[in-house]
Amino acid sequence: MIGTFLVFTILFFLAACGGINVPLALVTPVVSPSSMPAILSPTPSLMPSSTPTPTVLPAFRPLTEVPSTPPATPTAATTPVVRLFLDISGCNTSLDVTHGMGEVTNAYLVIYNYTGAELTNVCATLSATDEGRLHPDKTACASSLPTGYRIMLKLTVDTGYEQDTAIQVEANSSEGFSAGHQVASCRELGFPGWISLKVGILEPIP
Repeated sequence: MIGTFLVFTILFFLAACGGINVPLALVTPVVSPSSMPAILSPTPSLMPSSTPTPTVLPAFRPLTEVPSTPPATPTAATTPVVRLFLDISGCNTSLDVTHGMGEVTNAYLVIYNYTGAELTNVCATLSATDEGRLHPDKTACASSLPTGYRIMLKLTVDTGYEQDTAIQVEANSSEGFSAGHQVASCRELGFPGWISLKVGILEPIP
């Protein structure tokens, strides 16, 4: 009886083993992560250059432009003011037989009145380095010299024969104005022919 039971039990298990499919262990395939998709950026229209481009700065302009000062206009020689002015325009030598003298030196003096007042008794006296006897025309005068006018006077001194002479002139007026002028050589002045025509004539100062 027991043997029969064992036989049936064994047969049952065998029949069961034959009709049952025992599944294998579930193996989950390992899927490696896919690579990230490539990100394509838009291609720039201009490729960067490896050579640096110099930066050009705009020309510098000052905020405030200061106008330049125009150069001073040159002026003519300054006119003497409020004074008596002398100038020796010419000089020469001659023989003075009228006064019993030999060679004499003549100077032609121009007196300018810049004082602003009319001058009276304007007298000038000539001196020379080699002066001899006193000549009567050593001093000459103008009775009146209005302001803004000039006058030429002829002065004469006795000098050595054929000697170069340095001369000096002093002038003054009754109003107390005075002036002086000198030259180192009479020969340097010369004698323009027109000078004698102006002696004693009043002229406006140009």
